[in-house]
Amino acid sequence: MSEQESAKKPVTEGFWNDATKYTLFSKDEPFVEEVAYMMVTLHRTGA
Repeated sequence: MSEQESAKKPVTEGFWNDATKYTLFSKDEPFVEEVAYMMVTLHRTGA
Protein backbone atom coordinates (compact mmCIF):
# COMPACT_ATOMS: atom_id res chain seq x y z
CA MET A 1 0.00 0.00 0.00
CA SER A 2 1.40 3.38 -0.93
CA GLU A 3 1.84 6.24 1.47
CA GLN A 4 -0.92 8.23 -0.24
CA GLU A 5 -3.40 5.36 0.05
CA SER A 6 -2.72 4.92 3.75
CA ALA A 7 -3.13 8.66 4.34
CA LYS A 8 -6.66 8.48 2.86
CA LYS A 9 -7.83 5.66 5.15
CA PRO A 10 -10.31 6.73 7.84
CA VAL A 11 -9.22 6.80 11.45
CA THR A 12 -9.80 3.44 13.08
CA GLU A 13 -12.08 2.80 16.01
CA GLY A 14 -9.00 1.79 17.99
CA PHE A 15 -7.89 5.41 17.99
CA TRP A 16 -11.24 6.57 19.34
CA ASN A 17 -11.26 3.86 22.00
CA ASP A 18 -7.81 5.01 23.12
CA ALA A 19 -8.90 8.66 23.03
CA THR A 20 -11.90 7.84 25.20
CA LYS A 21 -9.66 6.11 27.75
CA TYR A 22 -7.32 9.11 27.69
CA THR A 23 -10.14 11.53 28.52
CA LEU A 24 -11.13 9.35 31.48
CA PHE A 25 -7.71 8.72 33.02
CA SER A 26 -5.34 11.50 31.95
CA LYS A 27 -3.72 13.85 34.41
CA ASP A 28 -2.80 16.37 31.73
CA GLU A 29 -3.41 20.11 31.69
CA PRO A 30 -7.15 20.88 32.02
CA PHE A 31 -7.24 22.53 28.58
CA VAL A 32 -5.81 19.41 26.90
CA GLU A 33 -8.30 17.18 28.72
CA GLU A 34 -11.20 19.40 27.62
CA VAL A 35 -10.13 19.38 23.96
CA ALA A 36 -9.77 15.59 24.02
CA TYR A 37 -13.20 15.25 25.60
CA MET A 38 -14.78 17.53 22.98
CA MET A 39 -13.18 15.58 20.12
CA VAL A 40 -14.42 12.23 21.45
CA THR A 41 -17.91 13.62 22.09
CA LEU A 42 -18.17 15.14 18.61
CA HIS A 43 -17.03 11.86 17.06
CA ARG A 44 -19.55 9.82 19.02
CA THR A 45 -22.45 12.11 18.08
CA GLY A 46 -21.46 12.10 14.40
CA ALA A 47 -20.81 15.83 14.30
